[in-house]
Amino acid sequence: MLLEVIYGELRDMWMVESQYEFSRFWLGQSRSYMSCAKARQRPPSLLVLMRLSQRLASISAKYAAVATTEMEVANAHKLRELNGMVGEAVGQQAA
Repeated sequence: MLLEVIYGELRDMWMVESQYEFSRFWLGQSRSYMSCAKARQRPPSLLVLMRLSQRLASISAKYAAVATTEMEVANAHKLRELNGMVGEAVGQQAA
């Protein structure tokens, strides 16, 4: 599931601590959204994907603007990659 991949990557980058936080901050949904989506094996809605894409784009741009270490530059790049994955999912749903 795409959201699990994105969540795992963000957690590995220390940008999110819990599924609750991911659901609220990154997806703009209730704190139980991620756990419910996983339990029901429900794909994210177009609105959720668009919110996630917007958040990833915004954070990656801000991160890239102040990146001073190799790790920060790599994280900014990873955020852009994740946004690309979300963009592909948006394109598939919109088609």
